[in-house]
Amino acid sequence: MESSASEGGKEKGMRKKRTVLVTLACCGALSFGLAACVPNVEGAADSSADAAAENAVPQGGVYGDRNSLEDVYSSLQATHEENMPIVRTLEDGTQVQLVPDVDFSYWHLSEQPNSYNTYYLNAENRGCVSCHTDGLYDLVMNNIAYEHIDITNNMGTDATPMDCRICHDVGTGYVTKNFEFGTLIHGIHSKDSFKGDCMSCHTATADGQGLMLWEEAKYSVMQGITSLDSESFTADISYEQETTNDMFDLTFYTGDTNREAVDNAMQGKEEDEETFNNWEISVTGLVDNPFTMTLPELIAEAPSETLISTTQCVMNAPGGEMVSNVEITGIPVSWLLDKAGVQDGATALMATAPDGWSRGETLETLAENGAYLVYEINGERLSWEDGYPVRIWYQARGVPSSIRWTSELEVVDTDPSEVTVFEGWQLDEANSLDESEEGTWFNKPNAGIAHFHEGQIIPVGEAYEFEGYAQGYDEQIVSVEFSLDNGATWQKLDTSDSDKTKWVYWHFSFTPEEEGSYVLSVRATTADGHVSKYPDQVMFNAK
Repeated sequence: MESSASEGGKEKGMRKKRTVLVTLACCGALSFGLAACVPNVEGAADSSADAAAENAVPQGGVYGDRNSLEDVYSSLQATHEENMPIVRTLEDGTQVQLVPDVDFSYWHLSEQPNSYNTYYLNAENRGCVSCHTDGLYDLVMNNIAYEHIDITNNMGTDATPMDCRICHDVGTGYVTKNFEFGTLIHGIHSKDSFKGDCMSCHTATADGQGLMLWEEAKYSVMQGITSLDSESFTADISYEQETTNDMFDLTFYTGDTNREAVDNAMQGKEEDEETFNNWEISVTGLVDNPFTMTLPELIAEAPSETLISTTQCVMNAPGGEMVSNVEITGIPVSWLLDKAGVQDGATALMATAPDGWSRGETLETLAENGAYLVYEINGERLSWEDGYPVRIWYQARGVPSSIRWTSELEVVDTDPSEVTVFEGWQLDEANSLDESEEGTWFNKPNAGIAHFHEGQIIPVGEAYEFEGYAQGYDEQIVSVEFSLDNGATWQKLDTSDSDKTKWVYWHFSFTPEEEGSYVLSVRATTADGHVSKYPDQVMFNAK
């Protein structure tokens, strides 16, 4: 499972094909709490103008009132020093610098430094975090009027407006209208509390890409980013599948059982023994011996198993946090079916909650991947939101397949092609603006960089270990690739012996030999040949 990762397919970089509509381009994307926009944006316009006036090169003839090259150099140096990138310290002590140092000079200026990114591009005052300095996760979870589902899972990442697209633009069924994100955000930012302008959130390109989100284009627009092709660096890369994390929360205020569980959690009600002891599970349908037993009775009779397994929200954004590799304890569904005796002609299993909410799996896939009636996660009983006291857990499926508060398992003879399963989010004619993208997967496979912040500063000349995940829902991850030249070339880690029921947790140890800013890109490939449509990326600074 180790690779020196010196191989470097010089395959052409996959440039993300974007279809950008004015309604999609979001001024100050995701800035629902507009009050947060006032201080930085409003002050930025004044301070930039003041700085420009103060440091402007004197005019008046070719040399103005400068009497020597020393005067010119002094003026240029003063401008540069006034516009150095800002280094911020986060609450956990991590230092980040969101704008690269520019360590080159224009030819006609000899060796004099310039502040292109800050002085000309105004990069410190572009993008969501220029206003919402606590990040988009904080904004969405703590500073909007309407409740949002929890998209965080303690994985130490930073959200971008692109993370919102999977729900708000292509989330057929989860939103009432596709491609409404731009309209939504532009509407919010039309209020008087927003003091920025279009370029606070966008950049206008000259390469045919048109108007793009700043976060979407910044790695190509800003100067001073060191680019290393796959043959120009070495890294120690490995993977394992035993690293676990928390179970992400997926709480919708829909369905009677769901609402009751959410209300119990909000009121701080403890998961009571009475509910656990009296919970009944029935096995019905096309079986010879239907039965009903309480959960404690099943635990006492059945051979419970404990294992590590992965599930992911079907709407998890590329590189998002709504993925869990957890230790589950439960009763094998195969044991329950054997006890009941499945009849000839049966094709699928449907798991149902008391309010009638139901999801299924074909018996053929069930036999291949396995499923469990889970009553513990990471060594503890389920929470109300996780489905206390018991939930079905279909392996190698998206989490919507795994019904919480399971009370019935029904064996049916439904046409297997009509059994709804969740294996990632696929584009079709309803949620795609380009016919060539129909049938492609928005987030399968999914690869993410964990526990690292945008612009984080790491020591130059010392090995730093990046980490993250790759997961393919129902498909095995056969490789994870890494790029330091914005996706032009890639180094590959072979993961073809991985278990598809667990995530691939990768480790990328890299030593930056020189000071500078770099961009790490990560993508994955599945056994079926699917490649991450949107690789996860993060900029880091070596100092």
